[in-house]
Amino acid sequence: MKKILLLFIVTIAFTSNRSLAKTTICEITFYSSNIKYDCLMVLNDNYSYGNNFMRVAYTINGNYIVVNQRLSIEKQSLSDGNTYITASGYAVRFITNTYGHTYNPDKLSILINAAGAIDQPKIGDSNNAMMPVYSFRDISNENLDNNYLKRFFVDGEPELHSLSSNTFGGFNTVPITNTNLIPKSTFIEFYNNTGYEISACYAYYNNQDRCWTSVGWYTIQPYNNKTIDVGNYTGNLYVRGRQGLATEWGSGDGQFCVDATQAFNIKFADTKDCWSKKKFSKYYVSPGVNKWTFN
Repeated sequence: MKKILLLFIVTIAFTSNRSLAKTTICEITFYSSNIKYDCLMVLNDNYSYGNNFMRVAYTINGNYIVVNQRLSIEKQSLSDGNTYITASGYAVRFITNTYGHTYNPDKLSILINAAGAIDQPKIGDSNNAMMPVYSFRDISNENLDNNYLKRFFVDGEPELHSLSSNTFGGFNTVPITNTNLIPKSTFIEFYNNTGYEISACYAYYNNQDRCWTSVGWYTIQPYNNKTIDVGNYTGNLYVRGRQGLATEWGSGDGQFCVDATQAFNIKFADTKDCWSKKKFSKYYVSPGVNKWTFN
């Protein structure tokens, strides 16, 4: 089985001050085939082969499994000023019992534009199926106790003790002590109230680029849901769904570009000249969980 995984964290690590020589730690959550994967990515030296790794923990058939994969990171500067980065997993080994399961290495890639902003983040599996992860956060400056780390390590591993006592800070972040200052994320929960698989997408106003951006696709199994983090966002958001070629959801409150065959993240989706511009339904969202049902 092959999973989908986060990749844009690697870009931030590359923009850090290398002279700090401190460990950068990222917590990642993603879903694949209705299985939740929790990840701990540890970057000790961004330019050294073999020093970076990621632990992935998940439960399947009632069995809790942890795997480790080393990461090989490559950076390529393009002529247009953008930077292309890939992080390839290798040397996968099971930390816990395999329970007859297998795990293939992950492939991560991202583009950083000339201004240093993340652009076109892509998360892919072996079939090149692309979609965002569920959540990501930098935990480099947090105090990691053994109870937390034991989700990813077993007793006796040197990393279990070294990670809980080291000083971190590879992202040049400042610890936030007043939790009231932390912006609340906005989530949209798509619920599929039909007996067939649905593909959903949405469009939102991208304040950074000052344009409407369409994002998709998200697969939602029958009578199941998928929750998507759209960041610190308040305002109108537009939703569209499809079920094969026969059934579509979208009232026409707005029309935006989509890619009918693969995952997409299209900027200026309302004005761009594209092959496929589809109808969307308007939906006002605010911080917290906003629920949308496909009937």
